[in-house]
Amino acid sequence: MQRGLVELEPAKRTREALQPAAPPAASSVRVLRQLTSPYGEELEEIACLACGGTQSTVMLEANDRLYGKPGSYRLVRCRSCDLVYQNPRPTLASLGAHYPNDYHCYVPPRKLPFFLRPLMTAASRGQARRRLKSIEKPLGRIQSDARLVDVGCGLNDFLKVVRDERGATGIGVDIKESVVGFVRDELQMPVVRGTLREARLGTGEFDLVTMLEYLEHELDPLGVLSESRRLLKKGGHVAIEIPDIEGWPARTFAHDWANLDLPRHLVFFEKKTLEQTFSKLGYRIVSHERFAIPLYIGISVLFRLGCRDLARHRTALVLLGHMLGIPFLPALPWSPEFSFVIAQAV
Repeated sequence: MQRGLVELEPAKRTREALQPAAPPAASSVRVLRQLTSPYGEELEEIACLACGGTQSTVMLEANDRLYGKPGSYRLVRCRSCDLVYQNPRPTLASLGAHYPNDYHCYVPPRKLPFFLRPLMTAASRGQARRRLKSIEKPLGRIQSDARLVDVGCGLNDFLKVVRDERGATGIGVDIKESVVGFVRDELQMPVVRGTLREARLGTGEFDLVTMLEYLEHELDPLGVLSESRRLLKKGGHVAIEIPDIEGWPARTFAHDWANLDLPRHLVFFEKKTLEQTFSKLGYRIVSHERFAIPLYIGISVLFRLGCRDLARHRTALVLLGHMLGIPFLPALPWSPEFSFVIAQAV
């Protein structure tokens, strides 16, 4: 048993913080044992999310740099298939505390300080358009009758741009009640609260499933990709945007890397493990684009300088992050922070 961890009593194994309204779906993840940290957080030690192996090598340990909460989290590499994942990791119940209502994906621009609203509104729309371009570059223009699902839709920025600029109406899926209410009531767009499996969408009915900065948060990444494969028409596509752990920012900043974001980021795919996973699940990769965003490099610099709890100081995080990222602009082509991957159902 790892030092500082103790076995958790079965009666304490609750799953209440992030529990959706629908009954939990079956998971392909094998939990080896349940633990509790010295800070009282429920954790679970798991087998490899990709191959089920139980032997791994520790890569690093890091704290929660975004919110500054106590506790240390471990990133490991599977010795069998090389997948990088967090182990042990918070249970479903424990994860709720790491996604407070002021988490950046949950805060609409209108709730930001007035001088940040135009900047963040433009940034959100620009990000959605950039993602649309990354999808349409290899696949062609999205048609108005296309059927889309965005998993982990957050404030639905991507599907809103698709609706406004392509005329296609997609379905958002998110587990957070407040953002589901925002999408449904304020944007008046289709949305389902829960996981993709709990959405119970029709088999072979969709042209595109997107997971944009979502898959790294998923407790069962192969499960959600498998469910996406069920939903897609033959020849349909899944598009994912994930942190690029192979780039020099990840290697250079290590435990200070902004996109590490433990404990919220649970799994990190590299090119090799992506290819293995998609092939195993009945996909063929058709596009793999790597790119950088100066803001994230700037945030990594802030973390390296010792800054903590920056999520509670959103204005400073955005402004200082952008400023510190500017000197890295010439190096952006060689500084990938993200991978944008599109795979076809075959």
